[in-house]
Amino acid sequence: MSLYQPKQEMKNFITILFFIGTLHTVQSQQKYACSPDELAFYGNDLVSYYENEVLKGKKEFAYNYDELKLEFANQENLEKFKNNPKKYLPEYGGWCAIALANGSLVQPDFNHYKVQNGQLLFFEVRAFFNGKTAWDKDPDINKIVADKKHAQIFDKD
Repeated sequence: MSLYQPKQEMKNFITILFFIGTLHTVQSQQKYACSPDELAFYGNDLVSYYENEVLKGKKEFAYNYDELKLEFANQENLEKFKNNPKKYLPEYGGWCAIALANGSLVQPDFNHYKVQNGQLLFFEVRAFFNGKTAWDKDPDINKIVADKKHAQIFDKD
């Protein structure tokens, strides 16, 4: 038996505990991964994610949209958002895309993201788990599954 095995078993055990701790069913589904009383997405400018340079928003370019308190880095980005908010809003209300594909709502780290087919996706990162890395193992299938799970959670009548 090598020394690697116990370490790997411990890593696997911690990973399982992590998933158990983060998987949950949300009783009253919150549309966005941000609380309505907080600055959304860490105050990052949503338009800037699409330019692959995440910029902090500024108070002078604040804008309330739906249940979100948003800030933008400049007037140009604020206007882009106002003209087409659906283009810039994150997919799944900003919930972690890979957790959603696994059937749960988990608040991501808004600094871990990707733009896939014109859609902004956020991912959680904890201990030995990187949501973006897990997503990228099969992004097309994960997107199909996450879309279905999102519809099941939020499109109930």
